[in-house]
Amino acid sequence: MSGKRRLLFASYHCCVDPSSGAAVSARELLGMLARNGWDVRTYCGPLLDFEQAEDVRQILADQQLEVHETSVWVQCVPVALLTFDDGPVRSTVLLPPDPQRRPPSMESGSVFLGGFGELVERWRPDILLTYGGHWLAGPMFDEARRHGVRIVFWLRNFAYRDRKLFLSVDRAIVPSECSATHYLQTLGLDTTVIPPPLSWERIVCDRLRGSRYVTFVNPQPHKGVFVLARIAEQLFRRRPDIRLLIVEGRSGVEWLERTGLDLSGLTNLSVMNNTPDARDFYQVSRVVLMPSLWRESFGRVAAEAMINGIPVLASNRGALPEVVGDAGFLFDIPDCYTPETRKVSTAEEVAPWVETIIRLWDDDEFYTEASRRCRDRAEMWRPEVLLPRYEYVFESLLAGR
Repeated sequence: MSGKRRLLFASYHCCVDPSSGAAVSARELLGMLARNGWDVRTYCGPLLDFEQAEDVRQILADQQLEVHETSVWVQCVPVALLTFDDGPVRSTVLLPPDPQRRPPSMESGSVFLGGFGELVERWRPDILLTYGGHWLAGPMFDEARRHGVRIVFWLRNFAYRDRKLFLSVDRAIVPSECSATHYLQTLGLDTTVIPPPLSWERIVCDRLRGSRYVTFVNPQPHKGVFVLARIAEQLFRRRPDIRLLIVEGRSGVEWLERTGLDLSGLTNLSVMNNTPDARDFYQVSRVVLMPSLWRESFGRVAAEAMINGIPVLASNRGALPEVVGDAGFLFDIPDCYTPETRKVSTAEEVAPWVETIIRLWDDDEFYTEASRRCRDRAEMWRPEVLLPRYEYVFESLLAGR
């Protein structure tokens, strides 16, 4: 083939969602490919991962993207088409009348599929990259196949249960060996392991501003907010001078208030609103906590913190041991605590976390060595290391290998 390779990312999940790790990864990969000679476009629906309803238009405005909105009727349904340049990537988001319905209605889904078919017919991509397992996937794959498009599915979590979804997929990519093992054992699915792309330009802080906080991102039950609540209480009892920062993600701080612990008197606790620029909190963080209760398929926050040389304290769940390795600090959380659990950890259970935080705060030599290990391990996630691995997958498919 001559000319630029054409890659289309299409999903009913919105690619500009700052609360979705999968969306953040997708944007970073697509930008890297476009800057490396690929012709890249996106066609997405409106689904967001926020717990509360959010407006895609406002999200785009917050990210200072210049958007052209067109109101059209498709199959007798009024929809809005938002088009914009996301860096070097030409992007389109379709907004039907019921944007946050899960799964999408037949009416909205059919409109989305119609637009997808028109784009594939007109633009003729070589590769379709996608994620999301609702009913739209099958018809999308059929349409792509009809035009000779090779299909790559990005498996970003452990939620997929049906092997049939992948019968039309040429390649499935997972972010960790943990994910690969899971899908081989549960679905008999062979996958390719490549860590999510991480844009160092978006992540790396020029300097850490005093490293004032122990930081926890996305206060939800499955992310360990009930563990964090006890850590916060115990840390305040012992060292009220050590400040905690809670960064809102898919939800606000409501879950922290619903843990049952009265944290209103904690004068060392601060909150930061969800931000599209992770440097806002990394540049003020000395330590990052990830007491996840579910199986993380990767652990983006851990990797981003380590790139900045910020030590990570994480649970032993999912792929976190694979990501953190011997560079950070891993802790067992009793099996009785699950993503569905609504029970606060005991003081005894979080004691090792608190002790490690205090030592990292007080012992400069210990902290410096931990920070060095983080930076050394993070070298594996440099764009110049990861991008060729993705390109090899795509190029191999196009070459018939």
